[in-house]
Amino acid sequence: MSRKTQSWGHASVALEPAEYRGSRPPSHLKWSEVARSVELERIRTALTTPDCLGVVITGAHGVGKTSLGRLVVSSLGSEPFILQLRTLPGSASTPYSCFSFMLARLPQKYLGSPTGILQGITSMIQQDAGGRDVIIVVDNPVGIDDMSTGVLMNILVTGAARIIAIAPHASELPADFNWLLQDGRLTEVRLETLTRRQTGEVLTAMLGNRLTTALVSTLHAITGGNPMLLESLVTEQRMCGNLVLEGSVWTLLDEIVLQGGHGLEEIVRSRWAREEPETRDVIEMLACARRVPLQSLATVFSAKTLADMEDSGLLAVDDSERRWASLRLQYIADVVRGWLTVPRRRKLRSLLLGDSEPELWEMTAEDILAYAAWTHECQEVLGPAHARAAAAVGIQHFDPNFALRCVADVPRDSVQWVGAQQQKAEAYRLLAKYDQALAALDDVAPEQLEALSALELAGYFSARCEVLRWVPGRSEEIPQVLADARDRLEAMQESGGEQAAGLEDAMKQLELDEYIQLAHMGQYSEIVHSLEEAERENPWENSRHRLNCSILLIEAYAITGRELDALRLCEVTSHRIGSTPDVPGLWDHFRLRAFCAMLQAGQWRSCLRLLASGPVATPNKLQYRGAALDLARGMANLFSGCGPKALDSLLAAVAQLEHRPVMNLLPLAYAATAFAYSQMGDSSNSYKYLALGDKTGGPSSYIESWATGFCADMARRWLGEPEARERLIQSARDDIAHERYTTAGISLVGATVNGREEDFILMAEVAAHRQGPLARLSGLMAKGCRERNARTMMEAAELAASLELDAMEARCVAHALDFSRLTSEYTISRQAQARLEQLSLVVAELPLVPQGNAPLLTERERQIARLAGHGVSNRDIARDIGVSVRTVEGHLYQVFAKLSVSSRRDLLGLV
Repeated sequence: MSRKTQSWGHASVALEPAEYRGSRPPSHLKWSEVARSVELERIRTALTTPDCLGVVITGAHGVGKTSLGRLVVSSLGSEPFILQLRTLPGSASTPYSCFSFMLARLPQKYLGSPTGILQGITSMIQQDAGGRDVIIVVDNPVGIDDMSTGVLMNILVTGAARIIAIAPHASELPADFNWLLQDGRLTEVRLETLTRRQTGEVLTAMLGNRLTTALVSTLHAITGGNPMLLESLVTEQRMCGNLVLEGSVWTLLDEIVLQGGHGLEEIVRSRWAREEPETRDVIEMLACARRVPLQSLATVFSAKTLADMEDSGLLAVDDSERRWASLRLQYIADVVRGWLTVPRRRKLRSLLLGDSEPELWEMTAEDILAYAAWTHECQEVLGPAHARAAAAVGIQHFDPNFALRCVADVPRDSVQWVGAQQQKAEAYRLLAKYDQALAALDDVAPEQLEALSALELAGYFSARCEVLRWVPGRSEEIPQVLADARDRLEAMQESGGEQAAGLEDAMKQLELDEYIQLAHMGQYSEIVHSLEEAERENPWENSRHRLNCSILLIEAYAITGRELDALRLCEVTSHRIGSTPDVPGLWDHFRLRAFCAMLQAGQWRSCLRLLASGPVATPNKLQYRGAALDLARGMANLFSGCGPKALDSLLAAVAQLEHRPVMNLLPLAYAATAFAYSQMGDSSNSYKYLALGDKTGGPSSYIESWATGFCADMARRWLGEPEARERLIQSARDDIAHERYTTAGISLVGATVNGREEDFILMAEVAAHRQGPLARLSGLMAKGCRERNARTMMEAAELAASLELDAMEARCVAHALDFSRLTSEYTISRQAQARLEQLSLVVAELPLVPQGNAPLLTERERQIARLAGHGVSNRDIARDIGVSVRTVEGHLYQVFAKLSVSSRRDLLGLV
């Protein structure tokens, strides 16, 4: 339909406008529908309620009010007649400004009085509508003139039309609108900014394909959930090449740096132009400083300006003791900071801080980060102590590039040099640049090591061990490194002096490094006793050493068959960490080990809850650890047997790890993705990722190496390769030799889908060394398969169902079906067949198909069987589904044969 537009004065109208009508709404309307489904339904309900005259859509600038209004209209189909009214600045002084285009069409007889104009406009609208219902859309009626308001009110209360009004706040509407709102004749629908989940849904609708966790969190944090800003930012990041499609996953290649000349800057400059000069100065100050105590800000700027900024939503002040003030929207700070010159930044810095550096002991981690960033933006150099402190916080917040920029300010002759090199090494390790990390530690002179205290020396050698684990061919040097460190500490002890202070804690640090190295190699049985002693030491204290030993013990218990002990220790340690002052990296260390323990105990849902717990991950943290988080989510779903659900997270992990390696996790991500595809019966993609995995490698811990091999072999076993089973059996035997009973048991469960007698005997023996429901499940499976006992397999299936392990449940039920047929246990056979039918709807590809089993019921057979089981006659079934009676009879014959039943009554509950 063509658009008809007329304008006069300060108003314009579009009759049946293109943006509101038509069969294919603009793409942004689809995003609105995704994010605003609840609000959309409320508006539709209001517009169809007899006593309701319409709706008022309110919300802050950019939340999508107009888009939602367009979406409502486009969803109404071709039935109603839409009249679009607009008000422009200054229109309040022009009578009938909203209807000025209609005045030109009114016959002269109506123009003599306000009553005549009212009747003429109403009549003209009804005539144009041609008998259809009328909906008037008014965008921003805040400045509407009184005469237009009167006409609108009369049209509404007489039932001639309904209204969709769009405004920032209901309080800004004309008084007549507020009266109708108070009386319930108008419904207010308030739009808030998007939640993180809604942001993800909008991005999915906007971009298509999959999204990484880091992408969603970063864009949500920057835009504050504002849909208009989100659209602008996505466009900008795609244009600059930072937001890219890797395979089937959208991901960010680097941190977001807002560029000029795009939508976000235009939005900020538009608001900037409306602000007072002092308000602009405050914005510039906070853009550079990130956050400032309100009291400090008030010494520079007037209290009235700060109060007005807070009232208008520009300024946010927290509830802490220091009352930190910051710009409420991060993107405003980022854009403004980008256009400030270096001299202006220096002037603002001098205005707030003077010419001296703030005292470190007075600064929080956030203060240090902001101060360091501001100093570098002013192209000045941090003092050595501040540089080291900023680098430490940068590493804690998983921003290695920031940390590297900070430590570059530490001169070689500074006493801070050795510590700075350790932080440089840790930053390079986060970037998976292990050779550069080792080079940073090598760049420490012998005399600088001699000057270190005992604790500082232990910290240096601990950092060296951590890096050597990831440098190919260098991990065997670690025992000698630890021995050299002990020799140096013992020499300090003999010589005494100030350097020997903290010697006991230094020795404990080296002891912990030894435990970590043995765990890295999979030698858990050698450290369990020592870790237990350390965990029990000083039970009234939650020292860092004790907590780290407890965390290592969780993994040791989990791998050596003591899964229940591991889960109990997880709970205890979690409480201890929660009651301990914040220790950098401790929570992440705990979550890594606890995740492994829960996963190997079959507690995959607990794994997902664990990943969602703890401190909220910042966008910077997700930029470098988002891949590990996505991989962990994928592994949890994969081990539950939900290959299709795991695939989204696994592909997101692969996309990030291919661009930014972390902890050499890419081989595991490839193997897990291949396993997921094989669970779905997609052999082509499974072999593709297996081939990619074969081309990658590098140092890894025992648990990562085992998981990679297990996933790859399980993928090949699902694909029917007989050699995969033998590799799984051999892996289990190797683990048994080192008392790693849990991983051995999991490998045996995977290997024995069609197992041999000796495999089941080994599986039962390993289960006897383990704890928990997963151990009992593998024991029942071994016993049931050896004895060919259908009842035992059904018991195992119940246990698998309680753990929500669908693939394992399907495997047990398939065995039960086979065994019950061998022993003519028809009741169990029918139950197993029906249960397998249900599981086939959940599990994409059954891990085991009953031997000699007829094909499972087709969808048509299942449909007919349900109706027949509820007593519907063949003739009625045929009529209901549109087939012949003979066809129904043929399908029922197949159903009776497949389910081993002889009457329609037996079908009830089986299908």
